[in-house]
Amino acid sequence: MRRWMVLFLLLALAGAVLGRVMWRSIRGIEVNLAEVSVARVVAAVYATGRIDTDQRATVRSRVAAPLASLRVGPGEAVKAGDEVARQDAAALRLAAERAARDVEAAQAALAEAEDSARRSEKLAEEKLLPEDALVRSREQARALAAQLASQESALELAQEQQQWVILRAPLSGVVSALQRRAGDALREGDEVLSIVDLTGAYLRVAVDERDIGRIAPGQEVRIVFDAYTGQVLNGAVWRIVPAVDRLTKSSDVLVRLPALRPALQLDLTATVNIVTGVVDGAVVVPRDALEGGGDHRSVYVVTADSRAARRAITVGACDEHACQVLDGLASGDRVISPLPAGLKDGAKVRVGAR
Repeated sequence: MRRWMVLFLLLALAGAVLGRVMWRSIRGIEVNLAEVSVARVVAAVYATGRIDTDQRATVRSRVAAPLASLRVGPGEAVKAGDEVARQDAAALRLAAERAARDVEAAQAALAEAEDSARRSEKLAEEKLLPEDALVRSREQARALAAQLASQESALELAQEQQQWVILRAPLSGVVSALQRRAGDALREGDEVLSIVDLTGAYLRVAVDERDIGRIAPGQEVRIVFDAYTGQVLNGAVWRIVPAVDRLTKSSDVLVRLPALRPALQLDLTATVNIVTGVVDGAVVVPRDALEGGGDHRSVYVVTADSRAARRAITVGACDEHACQVLDGLASGDRVISPLPAGLKDGAKVRVGAR
């Protein structure tokens, strides 16, 4: 009994689906029509970009010593030369003290050697000292003089290094990140903090390599930041980086920002339209009425017997909403828009109320 019930339900479901398909084929696919009109087309390349700047720097430790203190925090403004951090100078002070003692010992040894050399010269003049002993005495004095000069240089370096524990801002800007905390052990060259200056910031836009040939310096760029969706800014193409990323297949286009702009942050994301051309008085068709890609596409019109008929057209400039029609349609023609999924040439259709 259960098997018969299951079979009956399957047959009923199949019948409902078949009936719906037949009813749809009889009534036709419901479509809406849009009129081909004359309008202005603003051709543009659509892409995304991020705020970038060349004025950025990383403050690094110059000596191997613990980080004693940080004088600034994230988001804090600094000026070039300001002290931003300080390392522990205890080990460097001890090194300088040892170098000073070594210099004192070398000075005493050299004074004694020079005095011995003078006595040897007098004895040699009186023929009371062999010539080779005099030579050895002089060479010892010269060696100790060279040793003293080396130790004096080491002392100067040790004294100078005591100032290396003071880390200063290399440029004016804002602290963007802290890589270390007070108390951290640092090696020479370790990153401590980062500073950026966004007064000369620009937008770095990744443009697909298929569109890069349409971009030229000076073109208008319309910018909308994700953080300020209600504001449209006007910039301009500044530079085109002559390299293509192998992974993303895109090139970087640098865009100048307007002087009047909201507060910016490094890597802030923006959507951009790079205007590549403007066509006034163009015959236009909605983009959602188009089928295919490239310059040669298709649209569908409705015949007198309520059938969808594919028509080949040639398109020119396109903006976000419409494309210029160069051939195949005239102003006043009506096309199916938007295209229903699965629409075929010759399919039965019915125009809905719109």
